[in-house]
Amino acid sequence: MVDRIDKLDRKILNIITKNARIASKDVAAVCGVSRAAIHQRIQRLIEMKVITGSGYTVNPKRLGYNTC
Repeated sequence: MVDRIDKLDRKILNIITKNARIASKDVAAVCGVSRAAIHQRIQRLIEMKVITGSGYTVNPKRLGYNTC
């Protein structure tokens, strides 16, 4: 069975690409589905390697480090 990306997946990806820290309940409200559905979709997208990571970027200059 081939996993496919549907309209809801694309909508979720569009939202979390703009704000990776958005709460799943807020994504659910925008998409008109349950928070559990968003969680399941995101987990599936991670397993499919559509979503490959999330994290924070630290600005070394704000910590007093100079880079070349």
